[in-house]
Amino acid sequence: MMKDPVADFWGNIECALDESSFKYIIDELIGKVRAQLDDSSMTAQAIDKRESCTEIAAVAQKDGLEDFALALRFAND
Repeated sequence: MMKDPVADFWGNIECALDESSFKYIIDELIGKVRAQLDDSSMTAQAIDKRESCTEIAAVAQKDGLEDFALALRFAND
């Protein structure tokens, strides 16, 4: 059974007390979600282009990846 990278993100949020740790868990989240996506996914393409978290979140929302989009939006607040 594959672990849910978004659930891992929320589980690690309290451990990310400083900015560098928070950036690390965001980068890890993006990497794990990307690994689960097909290359034809619009979200995968946005990640591969290294678009901003805000832009990736907007595309993820359109792709139906609501939890992932929410986590990315949280990261930008």
